[in-house]
Amino acid sequence: MRSEQEIFNDLAALCSSEGFVHAIARICFIDNIIKFNKELRVEDMDQMFSKSRLIRTETTTLIGLMMRERVDFTLPSPRTLNSYIKRSKSLLEELHQVLLHDCMEVTSERISTKSKINPLISGPCLREMIFYSGESAYSFQYRDLAPRKYSADADWLFENKNIDLEVSREICRNISKFLDGRILKTSQSLKDGHLTGQTMLPGFAFSCDEIAAYSKLPAQSIRDFVDVFTLPENERNASFTSLNAFNAAYVYPFIRIGPDKYLLLQHYYGVSEALYESPFYWMCSDKAYAPTASRHRGEFTESFASERLKRVFGPDRVFQNVEIVKSKNKILGEIDVLVLFGDRAIVLQAKSKKLTFEARKGNDLQLKDDFKKAVQDAIDQTVACARLLGDRSVTLRAKNGRTLPISKRPRTIFPLSVVADHYPALALQARQFLDLKSFKSDKRIVPPLVIDVFGLDTITEILTSPLRLLSYFNLRARFGDKLVMSHERVILSYHLRHNLWFEKDIDTIVFEDDIASNIDVAMTVRREGTPGAATPEGILTWVEDTPFSRIIAELEEKPRPVTINLGLMLLELSGDSVQTINKNINRILAFTGKDGGLHDMTIGSSDASTGLTVHCSRLGERKARALLICHCKGRKRLQKANNWFGLALRPNGSILLVDEY
Repeated sequence: MRSEQEIFNDLAALCSSEGFVHAIARICFIDNIIKFNKELRVEDMDQMFSKSRLIRTETTTLIGLMMRERVDFTLPSPRTLNSYIKRSKSLLEELHQVLLHDCMEVTSERISTKSKINPLISGPCLREMIFYSGESAYSFQYRDLAPRKYSADADWLFENKNIDLEVSREICRNISKFLDGRILKTSQSLKDGHLTGQTMLPGFAFSCDEIAAYSKLPAQSIRDFVDVFTLPENERNASFTSLNAFNAAYVYPFIRIGPDKYLLLQHYYGVSEALYESPFYWMCSDKAYAPTASRHRGEFTESFASERLKRVFGPDRVFQNVEIVKSKNKILGEIDVLVLFGDRAIVLQAKSKKLTFEARKGNDLQLKDDFKKAVQDAIDQTVACARLLGDRSVTLRAKNGRTLPISKRPRTIFPLSVVADHYPALALQARQFLDLKSFKSDKRIVPPLVIDVFGLDTITEILTSPLRLLSYFNLRARFGDKLVMSHERVILSYHLRHNLWFEKDIDTIVFEDDIASNIDVAMTVRREGTPGAATPEGILTWVEDTPFSRIIAELEEKPRPVTINLGLMLLELSGDSVQTINKNINRILAFTGKDGGLHDMTIGSSDASTGLTVHCSRLGERKARALLICHCKGRKRLQKANNWFGLALRPNGSILLVDEY
């Protein structure tokens, strides 16, 4: 087997070949353009998960290597062009096999020596996972969150880079839209045989004047924006000498091909990610401003997390920068974002540490150190604060000085750590590195969830009901140690399709990235205005406008321990059980509406640990409660259940009362 560097050098030589840029344009067209008719569907996303497709890190490697020399635009023959593409994919596959081999060597060694150290936390294994991890962020999230992320730095960016973030976002959006049309036109010309030479390269080319005419944005603003993300003419990507070395293609996505002519080969992600990531490095190079930039980055993570959780729970239940104060004004801890919903709490700590280049190279110690600073410290702080919740000797004080209304210990606390940027293979690293010993002594605190701002954005975009979100967090915590995936959208997508529930005898479930295609469609429809289904088919659509959905909505209007408990129990039921509930509630509502009498239904869980009895009548609350208590206690004894819920409905289907026994 050849060495990694030998393969990398061959790839570099190939990328400097005459006219290689045309091969990259063809690859970007085939691998990155999603084609659909009228509406975007889940099936249209299949090509994005094809094993033959180059992922973005691989394509950016090709672009970066090409940028090490002056780009040659000579059009090669069709045969040469095809050989470039075939050779590129062959070398990249060989490179992947070397990385896998290094991981397997570590695994074999630790098995043979009976080492107790998990090989998956070794540098070689994590290095492969990091390079080939799935995208945790959408291109439109990078683009649209950038102005939010750097809003406090707007003056510095304008003074030093002549960049207006709000305008930059619109430039970014319009360049991508403009190139969508140009790529389509170029593709059609090739198909019709009207274009001289078989190349997709014109589809990825534009001028600032063209974008100005298309977008109605100031031409000078567009020139300033494009210029700052274009590699200076006298520079080359000289530092990109190995796979994990700095690659300027991520920072400078535009390639200059004339006085006012540019290429953007990855026209969705390239410029969006650069807009989101690069300003922080610019500001850090200003030593006097760097501390301010770092502080602003942390503040953005906190405020954004708070805003997204308010979308679900409402502004009166979400608090930012909460101090835990002992007598004599002694501060024991601070919670970045706290959510109080009945007897449930979410304790969120925000971190803005990034994965360093040294860690990306597979340095074991650096990987662990980066993870500790980015995640573990936040989780430890979260657990320490969570233990203090409900302690009668402390007071919770919000940023505005208000004392928070928490009179007793929360029944369940969900620790949440949120990082500011795309952290490659975050879900995998959290599964391998996270030390969970600190929370096990307190049964109220569930296993923590570690996500980035993009994951939180997606989760709160789709799960806008408090009970739905808490149910997801609850199931995620219950089964988290069994789940293996590259990023959070994969698990969220499975949950939306099937409900996140697994049998006890299952040890490990490995999820492929293609499971997330239904969320990919929904988010693109919601954020980009693309025609298609805005809600993924599954648990959210099965119960739409049914007695079940109306009961859930009514339960969370007045969050009390009993209503939350019942709501979470209902949301853990299978699709068949939910359909049974809907059918039988409709039946008893109809009977009561017809004869005015008392009618009921009962359903028990598969393991008989809990159940639900529903009454429907015209009785007053006192008499209805007495009859419901008698019935529920009897069923609980009969089923030998741990607890039982009782629900009394009025003839119109609204809730009269809820009890738990």
